[in-house]
Amino acid sequence: MKPSTIKYFFRESFSGLKKNMLMTMASMVAVAACISILSFSYCVGSNLQYMLDQMEDSIGISVFLKGELTGEEIEKMKEEIGQIDHVEGVEYISPADALDDLKQDWGAEEDIFIGLDEENNPLSHSFQISLDKIENQNGVLTALENVDGIDNVRHGQTETELLMKANKIFSIASGIIMVLLGIISIMIIMNTIRISVVNRRIEINIMKYVGATDWFIRWPFIIEGIIIGLIGAVVPLVIGFPIYAKITSA
Repeated sequence: MKPSTIKYFFRESFSGLKKNMLMTMASMVAVAACISILSFSYCVGSNLQYMLDQMEDSIGISVFLKGELTGEEIEKMKEEIGQIDHVEGVEYISPADALDDLKQDWGAEEDIFIGLDEENNPLSHSFQISLDKIENQNGVLTALENVDGIDNVRHGQTETELLMKANKIFSIASGIIMVLLGIISIMIIMNTIRISVVNRRIEINIMKYVGATDWFIRWPFIIEGIIIGLIGAVVPLVIGFPIYAKITSA
């Protein structure tokens, strides 16, 4: 394509935008509004997803062991549990460590801890299990039933189900909103170009009569649509990015 032809396309595109200035400005504002809402939805969805991921990391499975176990038995159980599918990590917590954690949470000076020490510690050996994905919790719980030496298993089944439902709802809602706003933006640009074509139909017919190809006629309108879309996208980016950065850094 010759440089003179490209220059002609851009000149005609800007000319068309000027001739339909009111519709052009309205389209740019509408596209900017749609993209702003789209960006806002994406940011909200991303931050909610991040919060859900953080909550997932805090929800694990606590496994309490039976009676007094030797270090070798505990290590063997740890290896066995670590080999279960979807188990990402297994942390051993001794009775002494569990008691220290309780004292930190409740306050070491509480009356409830009087008389409790390493020799008189009612807490049991335990493992804290972390998973790769929270939705795999049921499978891991089923596998733990086949591990000998486990006295009790604690897990946040209710919290897990709520997180999974919330995650699914947010993902579907964000996806639907993004698709709808994307379609609306495209339709707005298409309508603007259609109006421009109607306003220049006499000129287009003359160009066809003198032998202009369809693509030669189309290119200025395509460039018009690209310009409207770019300006409509740049405006919310310039305005929204500093606001988002300020909010997240607060």
